[in-house]
Amino acid sequence: MIEIKWDKEGYPTKASLRRLRKAVKEFNKEGVEAFYAALQKNWYGFCWTEFQDIGGELKLVLAYHTGGWSGNEEIIAELQRSPIWGWALERYDAIGHYYFRPKEKAQRRARGLRHESNHQS
Repeated sequence: MIEIKWDKEGYPTKASLRRLRKAVKEFNKEGVEAFYAALQKNWYGFCWTEFQDIGGELKLVLAYHTGGWSGNEEIIAELQRSPIWGWALERYDAIGHYYFRPKEKAQRRARGLRHESNHQS
């Protein structure tokens, strides 16, 4: 599990961001756990599940709102480097509103990728 530590100004520490980058570098069980744990570390607590319109279909998503706080944007910047990002992100709305597939779907996807790579070996 990834732990985000905050400095006295309320920003994630550089060491925390480096650990996060390393933890989410692969689309596997551990990477998915770290990715979604980091989303829960929102400084303002602006992270919850809700229904949103995704391509004309109402879907349950994990909503992450940065609240305009650059510390939350730093977490998002690290997550954007992950191979999980492109698959997990369902929708982005301007000014820091992100909507992700639920963690359970990402966990199933990671298991499927592991299964595929085992059969290709």
